[in-house]
Amino acid sequence: MATYILFENALEMLKNAYLASTLGLIAVSGIGLVAIALVEKDTPASKTQQHHHV
Repeated sequence: MATYILFENALEMLKNAYLASTLGLIAVSGIGLVAIALVEKDTPASKTQQHHHV
């Protein structure tokens, strides 16, 4: 049993890690944008929806 990783396997792992990190960053940034929008909507400056808790 060889202990080294074949080039194809390493390439596959790098590709999967890259895709996972990209999707993770997109998801986190989307959640962050939604959170910022909700905070801005619920600030007292808007005066329309004060004391509105989800």
